[in-house]
Amino acid sequence: MAKSKKTPERKLSHEPSAAKSAFRVLLILVAALAVLAGFWFLTKLGPQNVDYADYRKTLEVSEDVLALKNKSIELEAQFEEILAMREAEPKDVEILRRALELQEEYLDRFPGVDSDASSRRINLRQRYQDLAATNLREESLALEQEAQALAAKSDYEAARSKYRDAYQSQKKINEEFPISSASNIGRATRLERQARYLTAQPLYERSIELEREADTHIEAHDWKNAEETLQQSISIQDQLNREYRGTNQASVSRLENLRVKLVGIRSGQSYLEVERVADLADASSVSGENLEAASLYLEAARLQRQLNEQFTDSPYASSERVSEFQRKAQTSESFELGREIERNNDRLKMLLADRRTYEAAEVIADLRRDIKQMEEAYPRSSLNDEELQLKIRYLNLVQKDLGFIQDRVYDALLPIPEADSWMMLRTEVSQALYSLIMGTNPSRNLGDVLPVDSVSWTEAKSFCDRLSWILGKSVRLPTENEFRQALGRLRYVVLEDHAWSAASSSGVAQGVGLKEPFSSGFYDLLGNVSEWLESVDRFDDEDARHIGGHAQDRLEAIFTVPVREAARGERNRMTGFRFVVKSKT
Repeated sequence: MAKSKKTPERKLSHEPSAAKSAFRVLLILVAALAVLAGFWFLTKLGPQNVDYADYRKTLEVSEDVLALKNKSIELEAQFEEILAMREAEPKDVEILRRALELQEEYLDRFPGVDSDASSRRINLRQRYQDLAATNLREESLALEQEAQALAAKSDYEAARSKYRDAYQSQKKINEEFPISSASNIGRATRLERQARYLTAQPLYERSIELEREADTHIEAHDWKNAEETLQQSISIQDQLNREYRGTNQASVSRLENLRVKLVGIRSGQSYLEVERVADLADASSVSGENLEAASLYLEAARLQRQLNEQFTDSPYASSERVSEFQRKAQTSESFELGREIERNNDRLKMLLADRRTYEAAEVIADLRRDIKQMEEAYPRSSLNDEELQLKIRYLNLVQKDLGFIQDRVYDALLPIPEADSWMMLRTEVSQALYSLIMGTNPSRNLGDVLPVDSVSWTEAKSFCDRLSWILGKSVRLPTENEFRQALGRLRYVVLEDHAWSAASSSGVAQGVGLKEPFSSGFYDLLGNVSEWLESVDRFDDEDARHIGGHAQDRLEAIFTVPVREAARGERNRMTGFRFVVKSKT
């Protein structure tokens, strides 16, 4: 009995589930239909194709409105007939204007849309404005040409009036006929600018004229009238800058220059006083009244300094002039001391040239004292000679060796054939001699009896300068001609006996004077180290030359007496030098 009750209960539980499934399907179908209906409704709300032909059929246009359109077409045709016979006149343009008005009235009263009529209105409007503006355009151009001619004759007032009239005509075109081809905003702006330019030009020329008058007064030292005239010029330029900005006549820089010139005028009297005192000082200096000249130069410096302080913007203000007057004052004050230094320097050279080294040492002491006094008491004097100061300091350092150096040099000199006034060192300058004169040794192949090497042309010249101080005579590098005169002819010379080459030297310089001398008595003119030459035909920025070949050259190359070039500051271990001394004054 328990089982028979269970079976009916299971069937009842499936009946509600089937009903629910059917209901869901029905809802889905209803929703789909609703969505499709919604899309259909939305398409009806969108833009629709309109058949304007059918639409126009429904419009009712009155006869009087159509008459406006027809009358406009008739007037345009009438205007076309006139153009076929002659050029349009102002009264003919009125026909076209009336046609345009009727066309516009027609469109205003037409209840629908007539695209053809709208296009026709645009064409009529463009055509009418082009024709209506023609006379104004020609009138404006003619006025501009007249203005240009008047301006060329400097009749600025009449030219300005013409430019203004031309501007008004162009302005009227731009305002009343804006779509015509004659409309030009840029031209109107240019014409207005030209009118302003011609208004400003007479003022500018007057300012220039006043400035020139002021310059004339300045040249005559008429400071009062110069100031008054220049003030007027400044006033006009200031007006131009304020009222006529953007014109060529407006110039901030010119105004500033005029103001600086005004300061110069106000300082002109002070400047003249400075010049007067300076001229007196120059005259005293020329006449040999050095103390009076020094006093006047100091007064000129004081007056110039005062001018600088009172008129800082003056073109006459100059701190350099103060320094110049002070320099001249000290030069005048130190004149006698300077002459004493010059006399002692000449005496020193004479004593050294005569090999009177003990007396020369006393003169060196006097020169040291006087030069020190000149430096301390008159530091700005132009009589301070830096080269002389360097020379005396050097000679003071080597004064104990002066006789020894002179003896050593003179013993090693020989006359140059066919050059009676010059003698040359028999050998290349040794490292021992170079060190004695210069206090240093730049050589890389070291040895006292070896030729100095790795010495630049500039350093060789410095050596010659110092040796000339010691000898009291001119000392320099030999010229190529002097070198070749000392060398002589090589036709029958056995070069191996005289020159160190790569074959005999193992590529390094040997001691000076070890080979046989040439017939003139000079050693090592060829080979060993190449020797710097005096640059007598070259600018200071050009390379220098050295001659003779060196220990790394083959004998064949040395025989050609090679001349090479190098920068004046270049150092090379195969380059040295010798020097020449002037034997006669």
